[in-house]
Amino acid sequence: MKIGILWAGPFGEQMINHISLAGFGDRIVAVYELTPEKVPGGARPGEIWEDPTAFLPLDLPEARCDLLLVLGVQGALGVLVPEIARSWRARAVIFAIDDRGMAPDARRSIGEDLAESRIHAEFPEPFCILSGSRNDLVRAFAEQFGRPAFRATVDPATRRITAITVLRDTPCGTASAAAAKLQGLPCEPDTILRRCYEEHHNEEAEHCCLAEMDPLYPVMQEAGDLLKDAFFSSAGLPTTKDLMLRTLATAGGEMAVDELKARVVSPQVQWEGPVKGCTTGRTVDLYLAELAEEGKVEIAGGRVRLRKDSST
Repeated sequence: MKIGILWAGPFGEQMINHISLAGFGDRIVAVYELTPEKVPGGARPGEIWEDPTAFLPLDLPEARCDLLLVLGVQGALGVLVPEIARSWRARAVIFAIDDRGMAPDARRSIGEDLAESRIHAEFPEPFCILSGSRNDLVRAFAEQFGRPAFRATVDPATRRITAITVLRDTPCGTASAAAAKLQGLPCEPDTILRRCYEEHHNEEAEHCCLAEMDPLYPVMQEAGDLLKDAFFSSAGLPTTKDLMLRTLATAGGEMAVDELKARVVSPQVQWEGPVKGCTTGRTVDLYLAELAEEGKVEIAGGRVRLRKDSST
């Protein structure tokens, strides 16, 4: 699989560095920094959309790739992605979105434009939510980078984590970096939770999460929840999904989605009292969708109900 990359800013740079050093370096055939200064004539967004071919950067290299990664490219520049994907003969595009600035203008139209050229496109938000795909190229990438997954070994006598194997790393490298910090710790929910979030949000760390952390757009918080639950699952500790199912069961099997969120979400990393499941309602929405797909819950009219045949 040959990989082409369009990138911009610290986010794009960090992703390229980690993906290159962690296994895909020999597959990258083209890397291009796509910034507003590269667009001929300083065109406005509307002008780019009307004729993207007229505003392709003059120094865009000639390349042939199978999978195109779009990392950190901002706003209106996303309109150029379909034309570049066609130019590079890409068969699939992963357009990562980790803050509002990366959400491309006319996202739906970009996806439709790519689809008309028979180019598969996905817009993971955040990037580390990627776990699989019906597309073989995206699936091959997601086998190594995306939603974190681990295998932990816990000493039954001491209840300490003796080893952690990273089965799938986050694209930024936070998962493997945090795993190294967790080895040797006692297998206790509060201890693992605190260390996991500290490493994930640590701005001084080489592989810190760079996703947006605004309370109105808590993408970093969701990414941290995914990382924490991956560790919990590997160590045999109750995950947010487990807590959600247990909460529903103790409430008679049904409640309002907003009430469920109030029961399992805490916006603070340093919690007092019982550990709650996650730090943002975005995570609950994601897990509810997955539990519904698994046939464990039903969601309708703002309420969620356990399926009678589901196991908690």
